[in-house]
Amino acid sequence: MIGSLSGKVLRIDGVTALIDVNGVGYEVDMPVSSLGSLKIGESCFVYTQHIVREDAQILYGFLSVVERSLFRILIKVNGVGPKMALAVLSTFKVDEFIQIVISEQSKSLEQIPGVGKKTAERMVVELKDNLKKFAQSGSDISVDLSSVSESQSDSFNDAIAAMTALGYRESDAIKYVKMVVAKDRSLSTQQIIVAALALISKGKS
Repeated sequence: MIGSLSGKVLRIDGVTALIDVNGVGYEVDMPVSSLGSLKIGESCFVYTQHIVREDAQILYGFLSVVERSLFRILIKVNGVGPKMALAVLSTFKVDEFIQIVISEQSKSLEQIPGVGKKTAERMVVELKDNLKKFAQSGSDISVDLSSVSESQSDSFNDAIAAMTALGYRESDAIKYVKMVVAKDRSLSTQQIIVAALALISKGKS
């Protein structure tokens, strides 16, 4: 199996990059966000997933091992193939997607090309538990997903629960709590709630 490629970018066409590795050109399908970081004529390193089908062999490329790990989890979901998994990674950052699924915001997933209501709901049901473990794992994934760790902390979750109990929509609670925690992850639950409510009040003023 081809696990990674290191070479020069020869061409970028749609979602495919042509990468020259010692004189051999590999066509690699990648998330749009990753392709934006590549430059024709410059060297690159990508992690890859080699998919073998009856009619084709396709390489999918990722700039981080975390993206590839999420891709591997996604293609195990019923009805989610490699193309849709690539669309997920083109639409959301890894931490954003994990937070959306864990907080069961299936409606947000409908903005992914090719994903309708039923597929979005199925993603949430089938992925929620796996993505919690994915984000909390003690492997190198947890290091790369440090930005997600706040969504798993007691303070973060307690603040969300408290704000929804006060009558705020969960999506709004997550939005403002995340803004607060992004600035200071050492805050207590009470401090997070106070700061989040202040942001909400400021937004309404």
